[in-house]
Amino acid sequence: MTMYEIWDSIVAFYEPTLEIISLWAWGLPLFVSVLAVMFIISQKWQSPLTLRSLTNAAFPKEQYDNPSSRVDMWNGIILLMLGFPLVGVFAVNGIAIADNVGAYFTAEFGVRAPLMTSTWLIVSVQFLTYFLSVDFVGYWIHRWCHTNALMWHLHKPHHTAETLTPWTLFRQHPIEFFGLNIIPAVVGGAFTGVVLYATGSQIHPGMVVAVTTTAYICFFVIDVFSHVHLPISYGWMNRIVLAPVMHNLHHSMEPHHWDKNNAVVLTLWDWMFGTLYLPKKGESWRWGCNDEEYGANNPHNTLRGFYIDPFKTLWRHLKDGQSPNP
Repeated sequence: MTMYEIWDSIVAFYEPTLEIISLWAWGLPLFVSVLAVMFIISQKWQSPLTLRSLTNAAFPKEQYDNPSSRVDMWNGIILLMLGFPLVGVFAVNGIAIADNVGAYFTAEFGVRAPLMTSTWLIVSVQFLTYFLSVDFVGYWIHRWCHTNALMWHLHKPHHTAETLTPWTLFRQHPIEFFGLNIIPAVVGGAFTGVVLYATGSQIHPGMVVAVTTTAYICFFVIDVFSHVHLPISYGWMNRIVLAPVMHNLHHSMEPHHWDKNNAVVLTLWDWMFGTLYLPKKGESWRWGCNDEEYGANNPHNTLRGFYIDPFKTLWRHLKDGQSPNP
């Protein structure tokens, strides 16, 4: 293989990530503007509005100078360099999995007569099936990360975050990162394939557009906003869609908040399965895992601890039968 071919393969490997980053570049100004407006609304801003005051409010220095935040940032950069291209290969191919599963059932059991002919109905059914199944599986995977002793060891580093910034979204152990992104896409894709066969339809291009557009919107409106330090509420919609305050509380180190609000996008699942917690008026909390692993005692305030400590605690758990924190 020539150097040109090697370089060409490297560029092809990172092309999906570069495309995502280029899309983010368009979304970031919108994100900053919306964040500032939402902050003003949530805090009933009364001081003079200047660019400096808004910047300091949206990106407080004490949040980003914390050792916890620095781990978030560097781990995020590493995931962007190594993880995102690989996740794209699997997660985006959830749609391809749906197509293949539908084709497999057709080959095994024969062609079914189409149940739908309207384009908007076909796109709606396919999109909702894929979106709801992926989000449903994502909810249960996240919930099991809290309730299953073995899975908790890998998920725990995400909850030792003592500050919340958009970088905290990437505070995931690399092994957990792949699992949380790949498993819902694979399972959701397989279920969608079954629905394709049952309805006698094939993946519609409009469904692909709807999925990619929704993923982009969800990233900025749900994923990033859910990891900012502002407890912004969506009012009665907190029971349906993950508002920043709901995931903000999910990171609380107060015991009565543990294992609550496990939603990825729709808090509807929390509402249905008894893990929804609506914060009370004036209720406050601290971010972190527990009092014993906080501040100087936080085992994940360095990249080395962030990557290695989960394996140490998992080994102790398997060896001694030690029960992890909820």
